[in-house]
Amino acid sequence: MRTFIIVMFLCLNLSAQNLETVKSERTLIEAGSFLNYSKFKTKQKAGFFVGYWYRFPIDETKTRLELGTNLGYSNSFYEFNYKKEGMLYPIRSEEFVWNLGARMVKEYRIKNNKIEWVSEFGLHTLIFNDGDVPKDEPDKTDSQSNYLTNIDTNTATFSSLKIGQGIRFWKNNVGIGVQASYLPYRLWNKEITPEGFNSFSIETSLLFKF
Repeated sequence: MRTFIIVMFLCLNLSAQNLETVKSERTLIEAGSFLNYSKFKTKQKAGFFVGYWYRFPIDETKTRLELGTNLGYSNSFYEFNYKKEGMLYPIRSEEFVWNLGARMVKEYRIKNNKIEWVSEFGLHTLIFNDGDVPKDEPDKTDSQSNYLTNIDTNTATFSSLKIGQGIRFWKNNVGIGVQASYLPYRLWNKEITPEGFNSFSIETSLLFKF
């Protein structure tokens, strides 16, 4: 009987821990606006973005990891010269952005409200219309059984690190947030991006967690 009681206690304890873990693993959906500051913009307008993030369980230090992605669009216009094989090609394009990254989130509580400090580190990609930039020739194959379709989307990309710090304010499962980020585009693209292309970004968001 004593053994049975001990086993039941252990099972109940493990079940409670599993329920707590499942409860703490939440999905985060966010939507908001962003503004990237760059001297190569001739038209500056705020854009909008949507994102999905997976929230891992919080640990004993009140810290959690989030992994996710955001997609954004702005009808701001970039104008710059794209360098390829020693030639300069003028680019004028609207702004499409894609972010993929990780966030470390530290939780604080003030009375019945929750505040989170967010540190983000990820990959930021600017997608733009590449205009008259010549395309690379596709690899040729002698096999007659393979048919390759080359679809030209008339786009090119610049990738950069995204290093950000932000704060969130929560009331139950709804929150608001603001974040500032640095985008060092020329870290990987010195040969094709003009000097001074690095930029800063400000984001505001409305957040929902499930």
